[in-house]
Amino acid sequence: MNNEIEHLVATIDAHPEPLHADYTAEVRALVRIGLPALPAVLPLLMAEAELTRLRAQRVLEGVTRAWAAEHAAAAPQRAWEALWQAHGAYDWRAPAA
Repeated sequence: MNNEIEHLVATIDAHPEPLHADYTAEVRALVRIGLPALPAVLPLLMAEAELTRLRAQRVLEGVTRAWAAEHAAAAPQRAWEALWQAHGAYDWRAPAA
């Protein structure tokens, strides 16, 4: 894992936006990095802190939405929804099981 990704993941909760607690500067930077950030972000989906799980979900959503937009020009929103459902439709509020 590169140092930038490692730092962003370690500080994902550090700079929440005043009007959108689910977004931080780190979330937005990880989304910009894209697919290479996901292996480091995925373990945060099981974090104890709810906001950490929510922010990790926002990264996953942002990266996969960008991927769907690049690979499904006809209907990227539908393609993303199908991708999300096919891979478990992660919900940060759901029980760990």
